[in-house]
Amino acid sequence: MTTHHESKLFINEGIFGIFDNGEVPVETADWSAGLIAPMAAGAMVRTGINTGNVRVEVETGAPASTPGEWEEEAAALVWSPTGSLRIESVVEGPGLDLPILSTFGPGWYEVAVKARGRRENPDASILDSAEAYQVRLRPAPGTTPPVPGSTSSETDPDEEARRRRLLQE
Repeated sequence: MTTHHESKLFINEGIFGIFDNGEVPVETADWSAGLIAPMAAGAMVRTGINTGNVRVEVETGAPASTPGEWEEEAAALVWSPTGSLRIESVVEGPGLDLPILSTFGPGWYEVAVKARGRRENPDASILDSAEAYQVRLRPAPGTTPPVPGSTSSETDPDEEARRRRLLQE
């Protein structure tokens, strides 16, 4: 059985979140997948518009959409330390019409995000954009919790490059 939830979500600075308990460890975001950026906890999703409202739907159960209905898609593993992953506006907080996504509690989840309309009005401010997103989560069995950060004082050689990349996004 498929369950479908849909809501408008306010976008600011071209992103919305899949945040765990409202935490946003933005300094850990990895934008290499383009559409979705996993973080130390949760993830961010890049939109086409800069500011305005987009439609976000959450589906659970068997996939209901047909191939070709969506223009872009990306998937990532996302860590949920508290088991409270929710779709959130960076400015307004959780989409109240959308359910908690991490229904199996704390752990790793496979997140798939599909999008359409991202290229229609890039970086625009549109009160009601035609952009739409579908988010699907399922537990990722057999994965272990992330290893806490090293206490070593050595600098990670990729850290500075990652920070520069994030600032350019």
